[in-house]
Amino acid sequence: MPGVAGVDVVGGVREEIQVNLDLQRLQSVGVNISDVLNALRDRNVDVSGGRLRDGAVEPLTRAVGKFSNVKELEGLSFIVRSPNPNTAIAPKQVYLRDFADIIDGTEEQRVFTTLNGQEAVRLLVTKQPDANTVEVIDRVKAKIKNLQSSGLIPNDAELTATLDESNLIRASVANVTSSGIFGSGLAAIAVFLFLGSLRQTLIITLAIPLATLAAIICMGIFGFSLNLFSLGGLALGVGIVVDNSIVMLENITIGIEKIRKRKGSDPDFNEIIDQSQASSTEIESALIASTSTNLVVIFPFLLLGGFLSLLFNQLILTISFAVLASISIAVTVVPMLASRLLAIPWSSRLNETWFMRGFERRFAAATLGYGGFLARIVPYRLLVVIGLFVILGGGGFLMGRQLPQEIIPQVKTGDVNLNAQFPAGTTLAQNQKVMKMVDEILIKQPETAYSFATIGGGSFGNNVTSNPLRSGSTITLKPNADLAGFVSRVNQEIGRLNLAGVRIRVNPGQVRGIIVNNSPVPRTDIDVILQGSNPESLAQAGIEVLSALEKVKGANFRPDTDARQPEVQIVPDWERLQALGLSTQAIGSTLQTAITGSVPTQLQRGDRLIDVRVQLDPTLRKNASQLQQVPLFVSNNRPVRLADVSTIREGRAPSEIQRINQRQVYLVLGSLERGASLSDALKQTEQAIAAINLPDGVTVLPSSAKAANDNLSGAFGVLGLLASFLVFVVMAVQYNSLLDPLVIMLTIPLALAGGIVGLYVTNSSINVMVVIGVILLIGIVVNNAIVLVELANQLREEQKCSRIQAMLQAAPTRLRPILMTTITTVVGAFPLALGGGDGGEFLQPLGIVIFSGLALATILTLFLIPCSYVLLHEFSWAKVRKLVPAKVSSRN
Repeated sequence: MPGVAGVDVVGGVREEIQVNLDLQRLQSVGVNISDVLNALRDRNVDVSGGRLRDGAVEPLTRAVGKFSNVKELEGLSFIVRSPNPNTAIAPKQVYLRDFADIIDGTEEQRVFTTLNGQEAVRLLVTKQPDANTVEVIDRVKAKIKNLQSSGLIPNDAELTATLDESNLIRASVANVTSSGIFGSGLAAIAVFLFLGSLRQTLIITLAIPLATLAAIICMGIFGFSLNLFSLGGLALGVGIVVDNSIVMLENITIGIEKIRKRKGSDPDFNEIIDQSQASSTEIESALIASTSTNLVVIFPFLLLGGFLSLLFNQLILTISFAVLASISIAVTVVPMLASRLLAIPWSSRLNETWFMRGFERRFAAATLGYGGFLARIVPYRLLVVIGLFVILGGGGFLMGRQLPQEIIPQVKTGDVNLNAQFPAGTTLAQNQKVMKMVDEILIKQPETAYSFATIGGGSFGNNVTSNPLRSGSTITLKPNADLAGFVSRVNQEIGRLNLAGVRIRVNPGQVRGIIVNNSPVPRTDIDVILQGSNPESLAQAGIEVLSALEKVKGANFRPDTDARQPEVQIVPDWERLQALGLSTQAIGSTLQTAITGSVPTQLQRGDRLIDVRVQLDPTLRKNASQLQQVPLFVSNNRPVRLADVSTIREGRAPSEIQRINQRQVYLVLGSLERGASLSDALKQTEQAIAAINLPDGVTVLPSSAKAANDNLSGAFGVLGLLASFLVFVVMAVQYNSLLDPLVIMLTIPLALAGGIVGLYVTNSSINVMVVIGVILLIGIVVNNAIVLVELANQLREEQKCSRIQAMLQAAPTRLRPILMTTITTVVGAFPLALGGGDGGEFLQPLGIVIFSGLALATILTLFLIPCSYVLLHEFSWAKVRKLVPAKVSSRN
């Protein structure tokens, strides 16, 4: 099928023909095990003889030797000669049925798979790397329906989709899309409230679909797909794209209103066109400056590599596309529409309704109140600036230290993973008994939809490994299930089973394909790596570390390797072997055939090949004493027992050897519980290990998880500084000044404090998405300060007034567009900040930071920027020393 890379089968059994050898009968007839293998291999072949030249027909010839059925296996004959060549005993003929039971059945099952307690077989369909997940899954479902309707899948076979990654993708995409639509609606309502005009609202809201379509076109050009990140970028861009259009339209309407006041009547069509052109030219520099700041903060992200580049490039570039589209629309479409629509004499008169008149009256009063309050606090500008930074800086610092840290947000995938690790010596029957009790606990939970268990081993792809010390389960939860409550409750109930020595851990599922550190074992939240040269000391140190890590809150730990398992060791008598002409290889191959079995050939049955396995009868290979009777045949076909040429004893199998940089290591893996802090867990882990006196020669290697966490923190700190520096450089070039950009940059600490407050109130953690939100906020939050400082400078040049008078006049004038642009951006990010729906947790921290940071920064910017603008331009050390209010002077 197009897009399918492979289909792996887990569970079930395959057909197999078993040739179970009877030791006593095998010895009595004098047949060697290797003779049985060779006879089956040599007999089951067809040999081509070429063509016959018989006139017009040239038939092929073939010697038919392949087995056609099991009966032919039973009739396989052997010629047995006397072990003493000097005797006159004639060779005798024996058959395979004389010393073996031939069973046409299934292979011995060592790995069991169940679904909700019932035996099941699992098919894992893997897509190709460049294939669309949703499309591939839809094709697979359609193919299954076709197979069922055609009868290739029996009617009594029940197929259940226990894992469907398209569900999370569809839900995430639908959630982000609805957030974008909801944010667009809220932005349109906010614009209408402030403008009170359907025509002006239409002009602004048209910017949203136009910019979105332009961004989608750019996404297609760059080969992006519609996914959680690209749609998240579009949703965040909803509020950003209308900012430039709002400022442009507001400036045009102000110019038209000036004409109306000057003439005492409505301007004509040509005057409106001319004013639209003039007003758009006036504001272009401020729009270009604010847009440039939005873009330059994104540039450092393009320098990232590794998984961060793979994860967030589409998010960052999609926002860039939306911002570029917004400035293009603001300087082209908005003036054009304004010049035509605002010239229409007809009006809906909605602004004359009681609600709109009341809103406008209250807003005008608020504007006057803001202007009056600003005039009273500007003389105390130094105290205002210091007070804001002390309160917000100190409060933000204290709150920030209490926030937990993680690399990426935890996302509810709708499934839970259970890992069970048993002590050495556990039998498969004991493993099954424990997992049956655990499965009963899982199935009875109200949140459980499906519980798929793999008992007695594990699977990776199409490779199923038998291991009686391992089992696991994948639990699919019902929609809107309480994941944290489920994990906590299940862990408590399993703990009450008092399973001594058995490690069972239940952890939330993770988003597939996202690996955040370079741990030797991927998809691990915390790793502890012990290194040493002595395997015994290393294993003992690992046990002590595991015991100490049990006290770490919020994380579960387990060893990556199993304990050394008991084994039966066959120690050959080398002199005896040499005298009889035997080798260790001969003993080993004979044992392998006797116990595990060898597959010398296959029986063809229709279009299937069935393995023929030669092995000892299961009843004759249960313990070490029975192995002593395994026959080894030497020269002249004389049988020798295994016990005659070797010593059989009990021992321990070698442990699994893991190395890093050519040195042996012991790995301990940790999984975070949902809602736990990675930084706290890492700190507790370090403290627990530091309290242990490790044996000589055993050292602790640096944790990959801690290194990844530290590297990300350092990298994003540098990115934040670089983004701030680029914003400052762009504004310095735009204004040809250092003071105005410095004034504008003071809004960034306010935004950071606002973001921290939002995270603290919502009990969110600091992660990659938070840092991305902060860096994006750096480019967004300076926009309001730019338009405020820009107008103040224009008024100062036009009216030749002081900076205080220019700012006191510019601040109330720009209050409406500042609030409009802020509210549209905030309400655009509000649905993402709620984090509802599947996959919403991933972008939620980004929405919280932008929502809370921009909201608080805007409120305080209305007071900080006027004060700092005057303060920095008229700085005086004498006033600093006196700390007295400065007088407002027209000569300033």
